[in-house]
Amino acid sequence: MRQGQFVAAAEISGLNVAIDGPPPGDSAYAISPQSCKRRKLLWVDDSRALLSLYKSVFESLGFEVLATSSAEEALHQLSLAAADVAILDYDMPGMDGGVLASLLKHRVPMLPVILYTGSTGIPPGARHCVDAICAKAAPREELLTTIERLSTQASNSMEAWSS
Repeated sequence: MRQGQFVAAAEISGLNVAIDGPPPGDSAYAISPQSCKRRKLLWVDDSRALLSLYKSVFESLGFEVLATSSAEEALHQLSLAAADVAILDYDMPGMDGGVLASLLKHRVPMLPVILYTGSTGIPPGARHCVDAICAKAAPREELLTTIERLSTQASNSMEAWSS
């Protein structure tokens, strides 16, 4: 761990989960307030404990997080409110993240979809339905960079389309 690095950790079902990041006020990892401020994330993970942790951490960064533990509820949430980016776990009971990604893209083709997973066995069909795959074990900055890149691309595409 780098000197001064802050680690938020939680004990979840016997697993140690750490989300590393900057100490409060550390500008070396500063994320532009414009980049995450008011971005709305639809986050789907069947682990309620992890979902709660992700929601807390990303809301502290300025995101609005619509969190749900089921694919069906995610589809309902999307019908009620628009999202800037969808972040999906892959391994979920009932409907996996690949199927959910396909349904989300069918409903909202311009919605950026990220598979945020610990699974290494993502089939090619699921890979074609998403815009990016981020490993849960990767540093948080990778996910933040991916969210920013995809949401900026989607915003630019929408602006170009509406002009």
